[in-house]
Amino acid sequence: MDLELRHFRILLAIAEAGSLTKAAAALMLSQPAMTTQLRRIEASFGQPLFERSVRGVAPTRAGELVISHARDAVTSADRIRSYRIRPTADLEPVTVGGCSGPMLGHLTLHLPATLSNPVSFVQFVSTGELLGRVGDGTIDAGCLVDLDGFGAAPAEEVLVDVIGLEPVVVILPAGHPLAGKERIDLASLAEETWLLPPNDPGCDDYGALADACGTAGFTPRISPHRIGDLSILCDLVAQGIGLTLAQGSARAREGVVMRRLTGDPLLGRHLLALHRVSPLIGARPLLLDLVRDAFTTRCAKRD
Repeated sequence: MDLELRHFRILLAIAEAGSLTKAAAALMLSQPAMTTQLRRIEASFGQPLFERSVRGVAPTRAGELVISHARDAVTSADRIRSYRIRPTADLEPVTVGGCSGPMLGHLTLHLPATLSNPVSFVQFVSTGELLGRVGDGTIDAGCLVDLDGFGAAPAEEVLVDVIGLEPVVVILPAGHPLAGKERIDLASLAEETWLLPPNDPGCDDYGALADACGTAGFTPRISPHRIGDLSILCDLVAQGIGLTLAQGSARAREGVVMRRLTGDPLLGRHLLALHRVSPLIGARPLLLDLVRDAFTTRCAKRD
């Protein structure tokens, strides 16, 4: 695993708090997610960085050395961030688009403070439209989500970074016979009707569902309705019209429950798309750092 700035921040938070629980709360992570992150960081060093006890955690000798260097790296990064980035001398305005997911909101809060360029943000309903707008240069960058293996190929002028993969969940009525299970076998939903969003040239939702259901041994029954608004979809699910799918980081509504599928047969890809000649190209490392922070906070896979 390649270490990133967010991993150093995790080590510093744990060292300062002396507790995984307190460090997780400070970084707005669940404790299982924090434990998983620390396990992966320690695995990359090949040795424990903290000693565990009933009183909490304390750095090992190796951990003290790593934490010292991590503190220097984070301090340097924060100092760099304190300078306002100037991609062009004439302060050309830039526009960032987004679809569903937490990344657009995170950039809206934090990006303007780090750029001298005027920044505007636009939300798109269609992943395909957003990707096309980045491709033709009318949008400088875009935060989007598609389904792994079923997303559209970007134009040659577009750089795409995969920020992370997130399990897709099924949304069921709260009174569904399977609602009490922690995970649900897709095959057990063979008789259900599925509600899907409108056709999106940027992501083949039907193809992804049909492929997963085919592997589970059945062909999905698809509702004629095409609804993109998750609130409306949840209302329909609560009324027994059908089931639907959502990102694992989506927030459940009243009357429905969200459950992961056994084996996670469907994965959402969180992406950052950037036009190669955008004024933002010089700020690409900063953009990646910000959206990775958002992904880690809201979407990091929880086992």
